[in-house]
Amino acid sequence: MLSRKTELVLGAVFLGLGLVVVFAWAPLDSETAMIETFRRQTTMGDAFLPTVAGALMVVCAIVHLIMNYRRADLFDTENPPIDGNDLAFLLQLSGITALSIALFYWAGPLAVALFAQGDGSETVTYRQMRSTYPYKLIGFVMGGFSLVFFTTALIEGRVKTIRIFSSLIVVAVLIAIFDLPLDNVLLPPNGDW
Repeated sequence: MLSRKTELVLGAVFLGLGLVVVFAWAPLDSETAMIETFRRQTTMGDAFLPTVAGALMVVCAIVHLIMNYRRADLFDTENPPIDGNDLAFLLQLSGITALSIALFYWAGPLAVALFAQGDGSETVTYRQMRSTYPYKLIGFVMGGFSLVFFTTALIEGRVKTIRIFSSLIVVAVLIAIFDLPLDNVLLPPNGDW
């Protein structure tokens, strides 16, 4: 664990970066605002995702600052900054991330290939089905669930049944924020197809 002062400086740097993103970079570098309404059609503007990401960065930096400000030990510990356990954790986290990205990207097309049926003369492709239920959500739900569930299981060191429900709730909240209120948003990775 780093010293309290180092952690506070790190939190302050990320707080500053998040504030720059929210109040300077996203509004000045985007052609449209966060939410655009044109002829009764509500769409996500160019500044939406960078502003949400910057706001989440600010929240996490504030939590980091508060937790480290209240920390009792003020000095560095005797442990090396990175040891074998840290490297093993990073490798496992990288594997979880790679699995989740693969599920994000390939679960929807695989579901279409297995279950979607055309009229017999032509093959149905994922590009044709990417904005229809349930195919538009399959990759997002499976990839998001695996990312949240396996990461929390890795951090806690055990698998808990409650994490299944909390992971599904996190994914449902993300769908409610990004898919339901905006008319023409394709959840990741549907825009890539």
